[in-house]
Formats: sequence, C-alpha cells, structure tokens
Amino acid sequence: MSDSQEYTLRWRGRPSGPYPVAEINRMLDDHEIGMGHEIFYQDEWITLEEFLSALRKAAAPAGSRQRPAVPTIALAPLMGTLPSEKGSLVRIKVAVTPAADGARLADRAVSSPSRPCYRLVFAFLAVLAGYSGVHNFYARQWLTGLLQLLLSVATYLMGFGIVASWLWAMVEAVVVRRDGYGVDMI
Repeated sequence: MSDSQEYTLRWRGRPSGPYPVAEINRMLDDHEIGMGHEIFYQDEWITLEEFLSALRKAAAPAGSRQRPAVPTIALAPLMGTLPSEKGSLVRIKVAVTPAADGARLADRAVSSPSRPCYRLVFAFLAVLAGYSGVHNFYARQWLTGLLQLLLSVATYLMGFGIVASWLWAMVEAVVVRRDGYGVDMI
C-alpha cells in the first residue's frame, strides 16, 4: 500500500473524496471524520477502523512482536506472607507498559462494540418502556435516550403524561436499523 493511493469515504450513503491516507489521518485528528465512516478498499466498503487496522498489519514487520496499544498493568507478587496471617503485608510490583512509539489516540480508540445489538430486543424495549428511552440506551444512542427520558419527565410533570415520548419510541422501533456506532443491528 503506497501513501499516494487515494480512497473514497462514505458517511450515511454519501461518498466523498478521493483522499490520500495522510489526508484521512489529518481529518481523523481534526475530528472531521470518525471511525464509523466507511472507506472503499479492495472492492468493498469497510469501516475506517477496519481499514486502519489492515494498514497497521501491512506496515508491521513480519517477525516483530507487537506491543499493546493500550497501557497494561502487570501485577506480580514479589514477597509476603499468606493473607490469613495476622498483620501480613504483600508487596506488589506494578509495571506500566506504554503504548507503541508514535501511536495516536485515534488509532487506539475502539469505536465498535464487541457485541452487536439485536433489533428484536431493541423493538421489545421500545414497546415496553420506550417512553424512558431505555431502548436507545441499549442501542448505544445515549443522547437520544437522554432526550427521550427528559421529555417523558417534563411532559409528565406538566400533566400531559408520557404519550409523546412513547409515540416517538414506537416510530423508532420500526424505523431505526443501526446502533449508535452506525453498525447494523442483527
């Protein structure tokens, strides 16, 4: 992969570009784009996170051991006595391993969750307790969930009940297909 190669980005179905890798890194640093953007790479659309990990794998030497990107803490007891003995102390050595040289925070950020959201659970939560925004919290759409919860509290305190936010939740149960990270629900 050469740095002179250019790639097309896509956000919510709208393509833009083409951009070289250096420009993509600059836009990431300036928060103009996020890891949820898609990029056209090897005849398919993949997330920017997958693309950057493929670039890192291609750039890493074959025989080198890769250091962890996130600082790790290794705890190893050095000396001491059994904890059940009266007045015992255990000494612990703590070693912090720094991130690889030149690693940026944007490269280490994890934007997609380890587990996918289920659309059926999302719809069930929306029907059952959608007025509270719990389905949006489940789908990692924190701001929408908070707004729905505040709308419910405000309309309830004003004497209108929770009908408005519950109707909003019913519409979301049918319309929403992606979670807060832009990943399709299964």
